[in-house]
Amino acid sequence: MRPAPNPLAPRDLLVLSALAGGPLHGYGIIKAVEAESDAAKLLDPANLYRLLRRMRADGWVEEVPEAGAAEADGRRRAYRLTTRGRDVLLSEVERLEELLSRVRPVLAGGPGRWE
Repeated sequence: MRPAPNPLAPRDLLVLSALAGGPLHGYGIIKAVEAESDAAKLLDPANLYRLLRRMRADGWVEEVPEAGAAEADGRRRAYRLTTRGRDVLLSEVERLEELLSRVRPVLAGGPGRWE
């Protein structure tokens, strides 16, 4: 298991955020990411499943049985955030909030370290 990159790639952040609301299958993740990013970050299925494979290997997400999958062809998989994945997401959110707390005063014309 690799350590979490810092910072996370935007797609990683959006996928983890989508899964923070509960388990989703691939299409559900794609739609949630589109909704969260105003369709600015589009995921095609091949890239999403490559990303999910990496996140599974890193222990951030896990596969779970999807309701109704027994009646389906068995190919649909649902994914959920693991405790490690939630920790990675929270760490990235805290990092971004800290960064924004430094940048906002500078943009508002206050003193900043970039003066």
